[in-house]
Amino acid sequence: MKNEVKDEKLDGMLTDLDPPYESKEELKIGRLLDRYGIPFLYKQPTIIYDQGRNDIWKPTFTLLPYGGAVIDYVNTAEQQLLQREQLYRYNQIPVVVVGPPDLDKPNWDVDLYRKLQRLSRQPVDPMRYAPANAEGWEPRSETVLFRPN
Repeated sequence: MKNEVKDEKLDGMLTDLDPPYESKEELKIGRLLDRYGIPFLYKQPTIIYDQGRNDIWKPTFTLLPYGGAVIDYVNTAEQQLLQREQLYRYNQIPVVVVGPPDLDKPNWDVDLYRKLQRLSRQPVDPMRYAPANAEGWEPRSETVLFRPN
């Protein structure tokens, strides 16, 4: 539910409570999540398995009510956005990777919210991201990250 009330005094107090965002784009996304009442963790460390080792990444936003889904704002080339999204999915972390072109579109906020809605209803398919060199690898039973009421 959107909060459409504009109050300069309240907006100033919110700025004091905001996490230490690294960019204006992150601030825009954070304010959108606040507006829709979606709680999030900012730069929550997450373990990512990549090329035989565990790395610690800090996705921009972690959404616990959405099954631990993440929104990762990445200010890089389109190819790197796709690689990053594939790696999250390989680790079975539901993700929406956002770059500068996404936030330049009109109605970017509606698009992002719709992606989150779709993401929350999508079951995990372990075969979709099976390791390429995993002979005899068997997926566990299909799990659903989040079922809306």
